[in-house]
Amino acid sequence: MKKLFSVLVIAILFFSIIFGYEVKAQENYKRIYVYSNGFSSEIPYNFVVDESLDNIVTKLYTQDGTKIHIYNQPVDNVGVQTYIKYSNKQINLGKGGVSLINKEKVKFENGATAYIYEYKRPIQKNISNDKNYYYEINEVYPKDKRVITFWLKTDEANFEYYKGVLNHIAKTTWQMEEHNDPYHPPYKTRSINIKGDKTTIDIPKDKMLWGIFHPHKLDKGNYVDEVSDIEQKLDWKFEFLMTYSDFRNNIPVEGVKNAYNDGRVMMLTMQPWFYGDRDSNIIIPQIINGEYDEYIKKWARDVKDIKEPIFIRFANEMNGDWDPWCAWFFAKDTDLYIEAWKRVYNIFKEEGANNALFVFNPHDRSYPNFKWNNAHLYYPGDEYVDWVGLTGYNNGTSFKGDVWREFDEIYYNNYNEYMKYYSNKPFMITEFSCNEVGGDKANWIREGFKKFVNMPNIKMAVWFDQVDMLWEYNIDSSPEAMDAFKESLRNPHFSTDSVSISQEINY
Repeated sequence: MKKLFSVLVIAILFFSIIFGYEVKAQENYKRIYVYSNGFSSEIPYNFVVDESLDNIVTKLYTQDGTKIHIYNQPVDNVGVQTYIKYSNKQINLGKGGVSLINKEKVKFENGATAYIYEYKRPIQKNISNDKNYYYEINEVYPKDKRVITFWLKTDEANFEYYKGVLNHIAKTTWQMEEHNDPYHPPYKTRSINIKGDKTTIDIPKDKMLWGIFHPHKLDKGNYVDEVSDIEQKLDWKFEFLMTYSDFRNNIPVEGVKNAYNDGRVMMLTMQPWFYGDRDSNIIIPQIINGEYDEYIKKWARDVKDIKEPIFIRFANEMNGDWDPWCAWFFAKDTDLYIEAWKRVYNIFKEEGANNALFVFNPHDRSYPNFKWNNAHLYYPGDEYVDWVGLTGYNNGTSFKGDVWREFDEIYYNNYNEYMKYYSNKPFMITEFSCNEVGGDKANWIREGFKKFVNMPNIKMAVWFDQVDMLWEYNIDSSPEAMDAFKESLRNPHFSTDSVSISQEINY
């Protein structure tokens, strides 16, 4: 009899889901079915559900600003313990000002094992209604090789109340089959026309502009001289130059001005840390607090004084744990990255640097490759971003664990995914390259460069022309690679005269 009753209950639940009926939930709660993320839960009636990021995260919002994120994380490739321990490694170490309050392992009534973390960080004075208390439940489903992570962000006054709410949500959750409709991006073309005081960038809709990062002393900025040798070998002028800076260096203004006088445009990569001191440089919270305002203002004033269009790539590859501006270092809270971005952007605007074009640029692969670290969670919003950057490398096989990847493997899905979310923005490949070791680099270049015509929203591409540890990314890593690059540049899709100056720029 008991067995028959259990079967009937299961059948009722099953058909309730199939036909879209809501199972009776506890008073003041409603049951939601999130097919894009593969779960069903009971949530309070007044919570707002946001499924805009499909199977990445389901967001729940409240009127008081409390947030809940729900991630349905496959762990078949890493295991439950690796996912939980690595996700929370920096929290356990107290990085980024985070303090661990409590952690425990419990068994829920629904049979799931839950790993619970409670932690906090100092209040950010420049964030209105800042929520600095966190409660996280990692609910394990070993048979399905999945963990559902429930992540709560609220304030101290409401912490205990929302902990109870999150516990209820977790305890009433069950897995469902995930379903997402395939997305096929439109073939979208665009022309680019950007005018400065004397400089114009004009990229027709059927063209793309080439750029380069070439080895140079970051604090000297002899950009034109440094790139002249490779340009002579290729018989090609790179009209777009890229460089890097940490938060110790100012813009090498003279070098930048020389580049513009030579009919070029620059992208300055602004990385919020101090070179050579990675471990102690988790400064995203300090940026939000205004501790680097004067430094950022100096950058903005220098950019303004140049009067020409300059691309600013702030805190790139934020979804990689090699960068201390990854949310892994500050409570897994991507909102903090966004707040830092907005502060930098707003300072540029307040200082009148309207010639600055901001480039949002994740890596094509997240490390750790967990949903809470997905690149799209870092997006500051359309009003704070001018261009969207793609970055992906063929690392070859120089290191254990490296895998040779063809151009399509890196950029086909990446382009389509970005078109889904950011098709209203022009794209650029902010840095990419191919290693000499592990395959045929010359063929990778020849075949890969042909594919740009199928990705017309990519309007610029920057080759990373440098040996990086064991990765031979330089153009002249072999005569075959050099010849392939030179030949491939003659593709009619690649523009040769997109940057012009109306007269000599006198600073």
